[in-house]
Amino acid sequence: MKYISSVHHDDVKHIVSLQNRSYRYEHHQFVAHGTRTCQALIEHYQPVTIYMTEDYYQSHSFTAYDAYIVGVSDRVMEKISGTTTPSGVCILFTIPEKHSLPKQGPGIVLMNIQDPGNMGTLIRSAAAMNINHVIIVDGVDPYNSKVIQSTAGCLQTVTIYQTSIEKLEEQNLNLCGLIVKNGKNPDTIDLSNTFLVVGNEAHGLSNEQIKLCTTTMTIPMPGNTESLNAAVAGSIGLYIMAQKNSKK
Repeated sequence: MKYISSVHHDDVKHIVSLQNRSYRYEHHQFVAHGTRTCQALIEHYQPVTIYMTEDYYQSHSFTAYDAYIVGVSDRVMEKISGTTTPSGVCILFTIPEKHSLPKQGPGIVLMNIQDPGNMGTLIRSAAAMNINHVIIVDGVDPYNSKVIQSTAGCLQTVTIYQTSIEKLEEQNLNLCGLIVKNGKNPDTIDLSNTFLVVGNEAHGLSNEQIKLCTTTMTIPMPGNTESLNAAVAGSIGLYIMAQKNSKK
């Protein structure tokens, strides 16, 4: 087995550079860390290389992938994982080929979501609600390692589409904008074949983005709160969509 002990090794430099979005797409690779995430992804994506410490190799079963495994020192694992308490495994995967936009829902559109944790949580919620189409317009890259981590390995159970607002408009999808107030009550909306649109964390959906939507929805909040976190609101919206579609 190949073994890397130096943090100055070319492989280490490559993995660290994959934190940069343009570098990721230049090399068509992304990084996953952690046992749960890596084990989930490896069932659906062919690994490029699997890096793991000796202790991790001895305590986990990856024998089916021995040909892909490279041993690394604890110091190297800390470097490539970006944390002082790494799990002991890091895997390189190839970024999937781009898909053409779907023609109908159900699905979700993530419009300029900036926080990796929010992006990952919304992808995870979509997977949990069996909402398989996730369209991303601007915002954080879905193959950012923090997004991957936040999905908890659910990335492979949905289809990711990355597009522009112009191409989204051209697709003429049935869009339901999730807005803080003055939208329709969820009980009054038919969410069949619909894409729920969740806006930016700080500003929500702009007027231009709302104009793209067929309708808008506001989640009732009987408590004394002005708004919900984007990931929480989007997750509730996905649950409502899943419930409505299950009754069809």
